[in-house]
Amino acid sequence: MTSIQIILSILAGMFCMWVFLRLPYSDSPISILLNALSGFFITNEHKGKPTAAIEMSDDIKRYKGATPPANTSNVHGEIEYLVSGIAATHWYENVNDCTYHFVTAGDPSNEAILFVPGLPESWWAFHQQMSELSSDYYVIAMDSRGFGQSDKKLDLDYTNPAMAKDVAALMDKLGIEQFNIAGHDRGAVITDHMTNVPSLKGRILRYVRMQQSFNEPHGSPVPPHKLMGSRFGQALFGCKNFCSVLYRAWFPSYLSESTMNRLEYEFGFKGTAAAQSKYFRTTNFDLELTDRHDFLFKTMTMPMLILQGRYDKGQHPEEYDRCADFVTDARVQFIHANHFFHLENPVATNHAFRRFLSEKSTASLSINNKDKIQKVNI
Repeated sequence: MTSIQIILSILAGMFCMWVFLRLPYSDSPISILLNALSGFFITNEHKGKPTAAIEMSDDIKRYKGATPPANTSNVHGEIEYLVSGIAATHWYENVNDCTYHFVTAGDPSNEAILFVPGLPESWWAFHQQMSELSSDYYVIAMDSRGFGQSDKKLDLDYTNPAMAKDVAALMDKLGIEQFNIAGHDRGAVITDHMTNVPSLKGRILRYVRMQQSFNEPHGSPVPPHKLMGSRFGQALFGCKNFCSVLYRAWFPSYLSESTMNRLEYEFGFKGTAAAQSKYFRTTNFDLELTDRHDFLFKTMTMPMLILQGRYDKGQHPEEYDRCADFVTDARVQFIHANHFFHLENPVATNHAFRRFLSEKSTASLSINNKDKIQKVNI
Protein backbone atom coordinates (compact mmCIF):
# COMPACT_ATOMS: atom_id res chain seq x y z
CA MET A 1 0.00 0.00 0.00
CA THR A 2 1.16 3.53 -0.69
CA SER A 3 1.46 6.14 2.05
CA ILE A 4 -1.69 7.85 0.74
CA GLN A 5 -3.66 4.58 0.88
CA ILE A 6 -2.49 3.94 4.44
CA ILE A 7 -3.51 7.45 5.50
CA LEU A 8 -6.89 7.09 3.80
CA SER A 9 -7.44 3.73 5.51
CA ILE A 10 -6.64 5.23 8.90
CA LEU A 11 -8.95 8.18 8.26
CA ALA A 12 -11.71 5.84 7.11
CA GLY A 13 -11.28 3.77 10.27
CA MET A 14 -11.39 6.87 12.45
CA PHE A 15 -14.53 8.05 10.66
CA CYS A 16 -16.23 4.67 11.18
CA MET A 17 -15.33 4.77 14.89
CA TRP A 18 -16.67 8.31 15.16
CA VAL A 19 -19.94 7.21 13.55
CA PHE A 20 -20.12 4.17 15.86
CA LEU A 21 -19.63 6.25 18.99
CA ARG A 22 -22.22 8.80 17.87
CA LEU A 23 -24.86 6.41 16.56
CA PRO A 24 -28.33 7.73 17.37
CA TYR A 25 -30.81 5.61 19.27
CA SER A 26 -34.50 6.01 18.61
CA ASP A 27 -37.47 3.80 17.76
CA SER A 28 -37.26 4.72 14.08
CA PRO A 29 -36.50 1.92 11.60
CA ILE A 30 -33.47 3.84 10.29
CA SER A 31 -31.94 4.13 13.78
CA ILE A 32 -32.53 0.43 14.47
CA LEU A 33 -31.04 -0.49 11.06
CA LEU A 34 -27.92 1.63 11.62
CA ASN A 35 -27.37 0.21 15.10
CA ALA A 36 -27.83 -3.36 13.87
CA LEU A 37 -25.38 -2.77 11.02
CA SER A 38 -22.83 -1.50 13.53
CA GLY A 39 -23.23 -4.76 15.43
CA PHE A 40 -21.90 -6.71 12.44
CA PHE A 41 -18.54 -4.98 12.86
CA ILE A 42 -18.19 -4.02 16.53
CA THR A 43 -20.03 -5.72 19.38
CA ASN A 44 -20.65 -4.39 22.85
CA GLU A 45 -20.04 -7.78 24.47
CA HIS A 46 -17.46 -8.26 27.21
CA LYS A 47 -15.85 -11.16 29.07
CA GLY A 48 -16.86 -10.05 32.56
CA LYS A 49 -14.91 -8.19 35.18
CA PRO A 50 -14.20 -9.97 38.51
CA THR A 51 -15.02 -8.09 41.69
CA ALA A 52 -11.94 -6.31 43.03
CA ALA A 53 -12.45 -7.27 46.69
CA ILE A 54 -14.69 -10.31 47.03
CA GLU A 55 -16.76 -10.81 50.18
CA MET A 56 -17.97 -14.38 50.61
CA SER A 57 -21.10 -15.60 52.34
CA ASP A 58 -20.79 -17.18 55.78
CA ASP A 59 -23.34 -19.70 54.52
CA ILE A 60 -21.24 -20.85 51.56
CA LYS A 61 -22.31 -24.48 52.06
CA ARG A 62 -25.98 -23.66 51.57
CA TYR A 63 -25.73 -24.90 47.98
CA LYS A 64 -23.25 -27.34 46.48
CA GLY A 65 -22.48 -25.06 43.55
CA ALA A 66 -21.00 -25.43 40.09
CA THR A 67 -18.13 -23.92 38.14
CA PRO A 68 -19.29 -20.60 36.64
CA PRO A 69 -19.52 -20.53 32.83
CA ALA A 70 -16.80 -18.74 30.89
CA ASN A 71 -16.97 -14.94 30.69
CA THR A 72 -18.66 -14.22 34.01
CA SER A 73 -17.94 -11.80 36.86
CA ASN A 74 -19.05 -13.32 40.15
CA VAL A 75 -18.14 -16.50 42.01
CA HIS A 76 -20.31 -18.98 43.89
CA GLY A 77 -21.14 -17.57 47.32
CA GLU A 78 -20.04 -14.00 46.58
CA ILE A 79 -21.97 -11.24 48.33
CA GLU A 80 -23.13 -8.08 46.57
CA TYR A 81 -24.80 -5.25 48.45
CA LEU A 82 -27.81 -3.79 46.70
CA VAL A 83 -28.47 -0.04 46.69
CA SER A 84 -30.62 -0.45 49.79
CA GLY A 85 -27.73 -2.07 51.66
CA ILE A 86 -29.37 -5.50 51.54
CA ALA A 87 -26.85 -8.31 51.10
CA ALA A 88 -27.51 -10.51 48.05
CA THR A 89 -25.56 -13.70 47.32
CA HIS A 90 -24.48 -15.01 43.93
CA TRP A 91 -24.75 -18.76 43.28
CA TYR A 92 -24.27 -21.23 40.41
CA GLU A 93 -25.92 -24.62 40.01
CA ASN A 94 -25.89 -27.13 37.17
CA VAL A 95 -29.09 -28.80 36.01
CA ASN A 96 -29.53 -30.82 32.82
CA ASP A 97 -26.08 -29.85 31.47
CA CYS A 98 -26.81 -26.14 31.90
CA THR A 99 -25.22 -23.95 34.57
CA TYR A 100 -27.55 -21.33 35.98
CA HIS A 101 -26.57 -18.18 37.82
CA PHE A 102 -28.98 -16.89 40.43
CA VAL A 103 -28.91 -14.42 43.30
CA THR A 104 -30.69 -14.71 46.65
CA ALA A 105 -31.59 -12.38 49.48
CA GLY A 106 -33.43 -12.91 52.75
CA ASP A 107 -33.89 -15.81 55.15
CA PRO A 108 -33.95 -19.21 53.37
CA SER A 109 -36.51 -20.44 55.91
CA ASN A 110 -39.07 -17.89 54.72
CA GLU A 111 -41.58 -18.40 51.92
CA ALA A 112 -39.76 -18.15 48.58
CA ILE A 113 -40.31 -15.97 45.53
CA LEU A 114 -38.61 -16.74 42.21
CA PHE A 115 -38.09 -13.93 39.68
CA VAL A 116 -37.53 -14.83 36.01
CA PRO A 117 -36.48 -11.81 33.90
CA GLY A 118 -37.13 -11.10 30.24
CA LEU A 119 -35.31 -9.40 27.37
CA PRO A 120 -32.86 -7.70 27.75
CA GLU A 121 -32.51 -8.26 31.47
CA SER A 122 -30.79 -10.31 34.15
CA TRP A 123 -31.44 -10.98 37.83
CA TRP A 124 -30.40 -7.38 38.57
CA ALA A 125 -33.53 -5.96 36.93
CA PHE A 126 -35.37 -7.09 40.09
CA HIS A 127 -32.92 -5.67 42.61
CA GLN A 128 -35.53 -3.17 43.86
CA GLN A 129 -38.05 -5.94 44.47
CA MET A 130 -35.36 -8.06 46.14
CA SER A 131 -34.49 -5.21 48.50
CA GLU A 132 -38.12 -4.61 49.46
CA LEU A 133 -39.36 -8.19 49.79
CA SER A 134 -36.32 -9.89 51.34
CA SER A 135 -37.32 -8.76 54.84
CA ASP A 136 -40.22 -11.22 54.77
CA TYR A 137 -39.51 -13.60 51.89
CA TYR A 138 -36.63 -15.65 50.54
CA VAL A 139 -36.10 -13.94 47.20
CA ILE A 140 -34.42 -15.71 44.28
CA ALA A 141 -33.70 -13.85 41.05
CA MET A 142 -32.13 -15.84 38.24
CA ASP A 143 -30.43 -15.34 34.92
CA SER A 144 -32.38 -17.31 32.35
CA ARG A 145 -30.53 -19.49 29.88
CA GLY A 146 -28.66 -17.25 27.44
CA PHE A 147 -28.73 -14.22 29.76
CA GLY A 148 -26.35 -12.62 32.22
CA GLN A 149 -24.01 -15.13 33.83
CA SER A 150 -25.97 -18.29 33.03
CA ASP A 151 -24.90 -20.71 30.29
CA LYS A 152 -25.07 -19.47 26.71
CA LYS A 153 -23.89 -22.59 24.88
CA LEU A 154 -25.62 -22.80 21.52
CA ASP A 155 -26.11 -26.59 21.70
CA LEU A 156 -28.60 -26.16 24.56
CA ASP A 157 -32.38 -26.37 24.11
CA TYR A 158 -33.74 -22.80 24.02
CA THR A 159 -37.44 -23.66 23.77
CA ASN A 160 -39.70 -22.26 26.48
CA PRO A 161 -40.95 -25.69 27.72
CA ALA A 162 -37.38 -26.98 28.06
CA MET A 163 -36.28 -23.92 30.00
CA ALA A 164 -39.34 -24.18 32.27
CA LYS A 165 -38.38 -27.79 33.12
CA ASP A 166 -34.85 -26.64 33.89
CA VAL A 167 -36.07 -23.94 36.26
CA ALA A 168 -38.25 -26.53 38.00
CA ALA A 169 -35.19 -28.81 38.32
CA LEU A 170 -33.21 -25.88 39.74
CA MET A 171 -35.82 -25.30 42.46
CA ASP A 172 -35.71 -29.03 43.25
CA LYS A 173 -31.93 -28.83 43.58
CA LEU A 174 -32.26 -25.89 45.95
CA GLY A 175 -34.65 -27.95 48.08
CA ILE A 176 -37.52 -25.48 47.75
CA GLU A 177 -40.84 -27.31 47.85
CA GLN A 178 -43.38 -24.48 47.48
CA PHE A 179 -42.76 -21.01 46.15
CA ASN A 180 -44.23 -18.00 44.35
CA ILE A 181 -43.20 -17.13 40.81
CA ALA A 182 -42.90 -13.84 38.94
CA GLY A 183 -42.00 -13.62 35.26
CA HIS A 184 -41.51 -10.48 33.17
CA ASP A 185 -41.68 -10.19 29.38
CA ARG A 186 -39.95 -13.29 27.88
CA GLY A 187 -39.60 -14.59 31.43
CA ALA A 188 -43.39 -14.72 31.68
CA VAL A 189 -43.48 -17.17 28.78
CA ILE A 190 -41.13 -19.44 30.73
CA THR A 191 -43.16 -19.11 33.93
CA ASP A 192 -46.34 -19.85 31.95
CA HIS A 193 -44.80 -23.18 30.99
CA MET A 194 -43.69 -23.80 34.58
CA THR A 195 -47.37 -24.12 35.50
CA ASN A 196 -47.46 -27.12 33.14
CA VAL A 197 -44.41 -28.94 34.55
CA PRO A 198 -45.76 -32.10 36.25
CA SER A 199 -43.26 -31.96 39.13
CA LEU A 200 -44.49 -28.45 40.06
CA LYS A 201 -48.17 -29.35 40.33
CA GLY A 202 -49.49 -27.89 43.58
CA ARG A 203 -46.15 -26.30 44.44
CA ILE A 204 -46.60 -22.83 42.88
CA LEU A 205 -48.35 -20.76 45.54
CA ARG A 206 -49.01 -17.58 43.55
CA TYR A 207 -48.06 -16.23 40.14
CA VAL A 208 -47.24 -12.60 39.28
CA ARG A 209 -47.30 -12.38 35.48
CA MET A 210 -45.68 -9.21 34.19
CA GLN A 211 -45.84 -7.51 30.81
CA GLN A 212 -46.84 -10.23 28.39
CA SER A 213 -49.88 -10.84 26.18
CA PHE A 214 -52.51 -13.12 27.72
CA ASN A 215 -55.76 -14.23 26.09
CA GLU A 216 -55.54 -11.88 23.09
CA PRO A 217 -52.86 -11.54 20.38
CA HIS A 218 -50.07 -9.05 20.95
CA GLY A 219 -51.20 -5.57 19.98
CA SER A 220 -49.47 -3.35 17.45
CA PRO A 221 -46.64 -2.62 17.08
CA VAL A 222 -45.56 -6.26 17.32
CA PRO A 223 -41.87 -7.04 18.01
CA PRO A 224 -40.34 -8.73 14.94
CA HIS A 225 -39.50 -12.14 16.41
CA LYS A 226 -38.56 -13.61 13.04
CA LEU A 227 -36.08 -10.80 12.42
CA MET A 228 -34.72 -11.14 15.95
CA GLY A 229 -33.97 -14.79 15.23
CA SER A 230 -31.81 -13.89 12.24
CA ARG A 231 -28.17 -12.88 11.92
CA PHE A 232 -29.44 -9.30 11.74
CA GLY A 233 -31.11 -9.79 15.12
CA GLN A 234 -27.91 -11.13 16.61
CA ALA A 235 -26.05 -8.05 15.38
CA LEU A 236 -28.74 -5.81 16.89
CA PHE A 237 -28.53 -7.59 20.27
CA GLY A 238 -24.76 -7.16 20.28
CA CYS A 239 -24.61 -3.53 19.22
CA LYS A 240 -23.58 -0.69 21.49
CA ASN A 241 -27.00 0.98 21.73
CA PHE A 242 -29.41 -1.98 22.01
CA CYS A 243 -30.34 -1.28 25.64
CA SER A 244 -30.69 2.44 24.92
CA VAL A 245 -32.99 1.72 21.97
CA LEU A 246 -35.28 -0.28 24.27
CA TYR A 247 -35.14 1.60 27.59
CA ARG A 248 -34.80 5.14 26.24
CA ALA A 249 -36.54 5.11 22.86
CA TRP A 250 -38.92 2.20 22.24
CA PHE A 251 -40.14 2.12 25.86
CA PRO A 252 -39.10 5.43 27.43
CA SER A 253 -38.38 4.57 31.06
CA TYR A 254 -36.35 7.62 32.23
CA LEU A 255 -33.82 5.51 34.09
CA SER A 256 -30.70 6.97 35.67
CA GLU A 257 -27.33 6.77 33.95
CA SER A 258 -26.00 4.38 36.61
CA THR A 259 -28.99 2.07 36.13
CA MET A 260 -28.51 2.10 32.36
CA ASN A 261 -24.81 1.32 32.75
CA ARG A 262 -25.59 -1.72 34.92
CA LEU A 263 -28.30 -2.95 32.55
CA GLU A 264 -25.93 -2.65 29.59
CA TYR A 265 -23.21 -4.49 31.49
CA GLU A 266 -25.57 -7.31 32.46
CA PHE A 267 -26.80 -7.78 28.88
CA GLY A 268 -23.29 -7.52 27.44
CA PHE A 269 -21.74 -10.78 28.64
CA LYS A 270 -20.07 -12.53 25.72
CA GLY A 271 -22.36 -15.00 23.94
CA THR A 272 -25.63 -13.31 24.91
CA ALA A 273 -26.42 -11.95 21.43
CA ALA A 274 -26.00 -15.33 19.70
CA ALA A 275 -28.02 -17.12 22.41
CA GLN A 276 -30.88 -14.63 22.14
CA SER A 277 -30.98 -14.97 18.39
CA LYS A 278 -31.20 -18.76 18.72
CA TYR A 279 -34.01 -18.41 21.27
CA PHE A 280 -36.12 -16.32 18.90
CA ARG A 281 -35.85 -19.05 16.26
CA THR A 282 -37.75 -21.37 18.60
CA THR A 283 -40.83 -19.26 19.33
CA ASN A 284 -43.29 -16.63 18.13
CA PHE A 285 -46.37 -14.85 19.47
CA ASP A 286 -48.81 -17.06 17.55
CA LEU A 287 -47.29 -20.24 18.97
CA GLU A 288 -47.31 -18.83 22.49
CA LEU A 289 -50.93 -17.70 22.23
CA THR A 290 -51.96 -21.12 20.92
CA ASP A 291 -50.13 -22.85 23.78
CA ARG A 292 -51.94 -20.72 26.34
CA HIS A 293 -55.37 -21.42 24.91
CA ASP A 294 -54.72 -25.08 24.17
CA PHE A 295 -53.33 -26.17 27.54
CA LEU A 296 -51.56 -23.56 29.67
CA PHE A 297 -54.66 -21.72 30.89
CA LYS A 298 -55.89 -25.04 32.30
CA THR A 299 -52.74 -25.38 34.42
CA MET A 300 -52.86 -21.82 35.80
CA THR A 301 -54.90 -22.80 38.86
CA MET A 302 -52.98 -20.75 41.43
CA PRO A 303 -53.94 -17.14 42.34
CA MET A 304 -52.57 -14.82 39.65
CA LEU A 305 -51.74 -11.13 39.50
CA ILE A 306 -51.44 -9.93 35.91
CA LEU A 307 -49.32 -6.83 36.35
CA GLN A 308 -48.94 -4.47 33.38
CA GLY A 309 -47.39 -1.10 32.63
CA ARG A 310 -50.13 1.24 31.46
CA TYR A 311 -48.04 2.97 28.77
CA ASP A 312 -46.58 0.02 26.83
CA LYS A 313 -47.22 0.94 23.19
CA GLY A 314 -47.75 -2.68 22.11
CA GLN A 315 -49.70 -4.11 25.06
CA HIS A 316 -52.85 -2.07 25.45
CA PRO A 317 -54.92 -2.08 28.66
CA GLU A 318 -58.14 -3.08 26.86
CA GLU A 319 -56.50 -6.35 25.77
CA TYR A 320 -56.66 -7.53 29.39
CA ASP A 321 -60.38 -6.97 30.03
CA ARG A 322 -61.30 -10.67 29.91
CA CYS A 323 -58.25 -12.31 31.51
CA ALA A 324 -60.27 -13.68 34.44
CA ASP A 325 -62.52 -15.62 32.07
CA PHE A 326 -59.66 -17.94 31.07
CA VAL A 327 -58.04 -18.98 34.34
CA THR A 328 -59.16 -19.99 37.82
CA ASP A 329 -58.27 -16.92 39.86
CA ALA A 330 -56.84 -13.76 38.25
CA ARG A 331 -56.81 -10.08 38.83
CA VAL A 332 -55.29 -7.37 36.58
CA GLN A 333 -53.46 -4.31 37.82
CA PHE A 334 -51.85 -1.46 35.92
CA ILE A 335 -48.77 0.45 37.07
CA HIS A 336 -48.33 4.03 35.88
CA ALA A 337 -45.16 3.30 33.94
CA ASN A 338 -43.94 1.71 30.73
CA HIS A 339 -42.85 -1.82 29.81
CA PHE A 340 -40.08 -1.96 32.42
CA PHE A 341 -42.25 -0.68 35.26
CA HIS A 342 -40.39 -2.71 37.93
CA LEU A 343 -37.38 -0.44 37.29
CA GLU A 344 -39.21 2.77 36.41
CA ASN A 345 -41.76 2.72 39.24
CA PRO A 346 -40.44 0.30 41.87
CA VAL A 347 -42.49 1.78 44.72
CA ALA A 348 -45.82 1.04 43.04
CA THR A 349 -44.55 -2.32 41.80
CA ASN A 350 -43.39 -3.37 45.26
CA HIS A 351 -46.69 -2.26 46.76
CA ALA A 352 -48.58 -4.40 44.23
CA PHE A 353 -46.42 -7.40 45.11
CA ARG A 354 -46.90 -6.86 48.83
CA ARG A 355 -50.66 -6.60 48.58
CA PHE A 356 -51.00 -9.66 46.35
CA LEU A 357 -48.65 -11.86 48.37
CA SER A 358 -50.49 -10.98 51.58
CA GLU A 359 -53.88 -12.05 50.22
CA LYS A 360 -55.57 -14.99 51.89
CA SER A 361 -56.17 -18.03 49.73
CA THR A 362 -59.13 -17.38 47.46
CA ALA A 363 -59.93 -21.05 46.91
CA SER A 364 -62.81 -20.96 49.38
CA LEU A 365 -64.26 -17.64 48.24
CA SER A 366 -67.27 -17.69 45.93
CA ILE A 367 -66.44 -14.89 43.54
CA ASN A 368 -67.89 -14.57 40.09
CA ASN A 369 -65.13 -14.56 37.49
CA LYS A 370 -66.30 -11.22 36.16
CA ASP A 371 -65.66 -9.68 39.59
CA LYS A 372 -62.06 -10.87 39.77
CA ILE A 373 -60.57 -8.26 37.44
CA GLN A 374 -59.42 -5.31 39.50
CA LYS A 375 -58.32 -2.60 37.09
CA VAL A 376 -56.22 -0.78 39.64
CA ASN A 377 -53.99 2.09 38.62
CA ILE A 378 -50.97 2.88 40.75
